[in-house]
Parts: sequence; structure tokens; C-alpha cells
Amino acid sequence: MNAPEPDQGFAEFFRTCLPVVTRTLTSLTGDTRVVEDVAQDALLIARHRWDDIHAYDKPEAWVLKVAIRLMRRSQQRYQHETPLVEVPDVAEQVHEVEAVRSALRELSPRHREVVALHHLLGYSVSEIASVLVVGESTVRTHLTRGRAELRRILGGTDE
Repeated sequence: MNAPEPDQGFAEFFRTCLPVVTRTLTSLTGDTRVVEDVAQDALLIARHRWDDIHAYDKPEAWVLKVAIRLMRRSQQRYQHETPLVEVPDVAEQVHEVEAVRSALRELSPRHREVVALHHLLGYSVSEIASVLVVGESTVRTHLTRGRAELRRILGGTDE
């Protein structure tokens, strides 16, 4: 019997995980210039550790954790640069989505991460705690404060 290839399943994981990581980082930062590179770097790290992480309940959470850390490092290096975000001039719905994305970028980094992971990706409080390596009570606090700040920024709406 042949031993399974070490990358068995990784190609499919890469195809499904890359868009999730890319969307998440874009939502968190709005910086589309480096998002794809950071997402691919995180997945490259995952490839090297695939023997371990493929058995995790949510290997994509591990990749997100790595990607968020890489993005933070990238932002620290280029802190003086402000990401340029264009507001599309199309349907009202697109403007609303951009308003939410813009409001997300006004949140503190931790509030932004928690709100995006919870509301955009559907992660539970315990999953977010695992991804960000913080306690669940910390996640709940950041989620409550982040939502309140979003409501303030968006003029009192709940969206």
C-alpha cells in the first residue's frame, strides 16, 4: 500500500481557502495592494505545516490567524502609507457595502478583526478567540464595542 502524498488535499484546501482569506483581509484592511500576497504567504506557510494542520477542526482558522499576523506586520512596516479605496459609482447597494467597509476600517484593529470574523465570516466567539489567541470574554467585549462604534460611524444604523 502506498503512503498518501504529503500534500493530499492541500490543493483543494488552497482553492477554497484563498478566496476566504483574501476577502477577510480586504474587509479588515481595505488594502488590496498586499492582501493577495499576504494570503498566499499564509497558505505557503500552511503548505509547509500541512501534515499538522490538515487534521485541525478548522484549518482555515489557523491560516486566517497567520494571515492576520502577516498583515499586521506588513501594515507596521508601511504605516505611513494610507490605502486607497475607490467607492464604485453604481447601485445604492454597492454604496452601502462600501460605507460598511469604510466604517470597518475606522475601527481599532482588534475591533475590526472581531467584527469582520464574526459578521462577515460567521465565526463563533470561541473560534475567534482561537484565531486571535485571546479569551472569549475579550472577543465578546471587542464585538460589543465594535458594533457600538459601527453604529455610531454609520449614523445609528444596526447594519
